[in-house]
Amino acid sequence: MSAIPQRSVLLVEDEALLAMDIETVLGAVGFQVIGPASTSAEAYRLILSDKPDVTILDLNLGTEMVFPVLDYLDDVGIPFLILSGHSHQMVPARHAGRPFLQKPCEPGTLLRAVRGMLQPAAGGQLKHA
Repeated sequence: MSAIPQRSVLLVEDEALLAMDIETVLGAVGFQVIGPASTSAEAYRLILSDKPDVTILDLNLGTEMVFPVLDYLDDVGIPFLILSGHSHQMVPARHAGRPFLQKPCEPGTLLRAVRGMLQPAAGGQLKHA
């Protein structure tokens, strides 16, 4: 009987206390949390080095928006969820259909969204949420 591999979640969030809360929620149910990345540059570095199964991103990291990171994740096929204090209307049209949760978010809602993105689609591939 082989072990089930631990699924990895890259967290891109610049608010340290919120990042710690999310990391605790994800870790408590067995996810390997990568990050948190507090800048787009750090997010790119972690995407390339750790190849996460899914990514959770805030739209706004200090003075920068993560729109180019969203595009890159889409281009390379890594599912992502947007967790933001901004309204859904801030999401670029290219990503308007992506999973979006408004801050603050209940832990159970976040976990259901992450698990939903990791469900195998037809053919055994991860859903590109």
